[in-house]
Amino acid sequence: MSKVKLVGFELVSLLEDRKKLTDFLQLSGVTHLKNICNEKLKKTNTESSVEKYELLYEKAKEAVSLLEYSCSIKKSFLDSISDYSEIDYSEYKLLCQKAEAIEVVANKICCLNKKIKGLEKEAADIEAIIGEIRPWEKLDIPLGSRSTSGTSIFIGTLKGDYSAEKISEKLSENEEFSFGLEIQVISSSPFQTCFVLMCHKSEGKKTEAALEKIGFSKPNTAVMKIPSVAIAAFEKEIKGLKEQIEKLSLEIASFAKEYENLRFLCDFCLVTIEKYRAISLSAATENVIYYEGYLPERESEELKFEIERRFRAQIEFFEPDYEDNEVPVLVKNSSFAAGVENITEMYSPVSNKDVDPNPIMSVFYYGLFGLMLSDGGYGILMIVFSLVAKLKLKVTGGAKRFADFALYCGISTTVWGAVFGGWFGDLIPTVCRTFLKIENPPELALWFNPQQDSIKMLLFSFLLGIIHLYFGLAIRFFNLCRQRKFFSAICDCVPVYVFVSGLAVVGKNFIEPVSEEATETAIKLLIAGAVLIVLTSGRSAKNIFGKLGGGLYGVYSITTGYLGDILSYSRLLALNLVTGVIAMVVNILASMPKNIFIFVLIFVVGHGVNFAINLIGAYVHTNRLQYVEFFSKFYEGGGKSFTPFKINSKYFKLKEETIND
Repeated sequence: MSKVKLVGFELVSLLEDRKKLTDFLQLSGVTHLKNICNEKLKKTNTESSVEKYELLYEKAKEAVSLLEYSCSIKKSFLDSISDYSEIDYSEYKLLCQKAEAIEVVANKICCLNKKIKGLEKEAADIEAIIGEIRPWEKLDIPLGSRSTSGTSIFIGTLKGDYSAEKISEKLSENEEFSFGLEIQVISSSPFQTCFVLMCHKSEGKKTEAALEKIGFSKPNTAVMKIPSVAIAAFEKEIKGLKEQIEKLSLEIASFAKEYENLRFLCDFCLVTIEKYRAISLSAATENVIYYEGYLPERESEELKFEIERRFRAQIEFFEPDYEDNEVPVLVKNSSFAAGVENITEMYSPVSNKDVDPNPIMSVFYYGLFGLMLSDGGYGILMIVFSLVAKLKLKVTGGAKRFADFALYCGISTTVWGAVFGGWFGDLIPTVCRTFLKIENPPELALWFNPQQDSIKMLLFSFLLGIIHLYFGLAIRFFNLCRQRKFFSAICDCVPVYVFVSGLAVVGKNFIEPVSEEATETAIKLLIAGAVLIVLTSGRSAKNIFGKLGGGLYGVYSITTGYLGDILSYSRLLALNLVTGVIAMVVNILASMPKNIFIFVLIFVVGHGVNFAINLIGAYVHTNRLQYVEFFSKFYEGGGKSFTPFKINSKYFKLKEETIND
């Protein structure tokens, strides 16, 4: 199918060329390196180096974020999606040489930010103290006062709202005493009362005991200043701290010219981390370094020529053992099929035993997705967004695959929208009736409207489901034949085709009558398929009873399994109706005021929500149909994806050009 043939390689070079050789392998970007485990060879532990550059990456990333904030670097929505610059190899090497100098800048920016954080924490702590003192602002003695020469002073709070008289009464309830008290409420709220109580020093202990019984609490902050004076001093201190913060922020902003260099430092760290990880996969002796791995066969001769031309090295190729699960799989598809590769990867990577499911899966995926969303207006929106990403942003790699995925989903959605007459729901008929006064607007559906003929849509959904399942079974047949299991291919697939074909027609008879001739033929197929399944499903059993039991169980499991699978495709009808009905309701609500401005407002908001919700629904349910119904018929997965050792950067991309010596 679309698997790329790989070859294994063994590469030996002088140890002194290790850095240059590793750089070249990374720049070539065509090799998948294998971890060498050989007790006779030495391994290089690069964990400390990887950790060092991971920390530097975090520091550089922090410096970039700080500059974006301090310099108010604003990016458009499009730039935020594809925010990278292209550089040539000579510029790349020059920037690599400046990495240490850029690191110094990153350290300075991070140190300045650390100082700012310290000052902000100090200011926040002072703000918290002010918050605690603020209720005592009217107090005319220091908050930390405890006594004078002849009096004891109690400054604190009670939960709830109290007057001086109520506080005195509450004290009297807990303790009988006849001494004189002076109580002054400083502030009160439904939650807390702040007050000062003074008594003769000889009555201090008794008064303190009485206060404790009624829930008296002393302030957490006991400043030895009058609160209003303390607050003014603290606010002045905060003002000074903010001035220092502003000064440090301006100092960070002064490094604005280093913004692009710092972004490059992030990429330099990522590239270097990958390089050290690659070195950890190699093995060495005292004089040579040894690499093992895989690469596409079509790249092998050119790589061999370049390596032996540039280095004192020798590379040999061999045919991989595809029974070994460590042998990776590389698939190469057109943009149409490549769009769904991530969907397959999320389920499980393709193994060496599988055929690549993406070419066939992509046809069904886009078709089923569009059928679920089925609104031409929404499809056009997806096409526009995808084309902007591809043409304006010039996205590459995974982003390009996603843009292609969205583009083909949008095309499918637009086509199905035209088939069923959905253009932002019934927007055109609504506009015709509400604003153009056309009582009988034209019928837009090229085939039929699912909302008016849901049974027809249900049967069509089941038909698509059967075709989908049959293709999955056909791939299973092909896969078994490829493994030279011809007898198993016939026994496992042909009876199922016969049985399910009869079952489908018989099942349709319960929803919509079919002709007697078709029913008779279907019953014959059903019986013939059941007999074949009984004869073939239990063939691995050793005795006649085991074979018969296995055959009967095969009939049961295929009947229930395929019947359940086919019924699952009713979700095509459900999602199709949900999208159309909600869109129609939005249009009704928008048209009720008969005001064009209100119509546009409700239209944009309502269809935006409907589009977002049903976009997610179509994505999730289409995935489910692939994973549960389609893949279960043939796909094993569990493979290891081909992961090339290359430059994976975030902000900079090397231009496509030949790298000279």
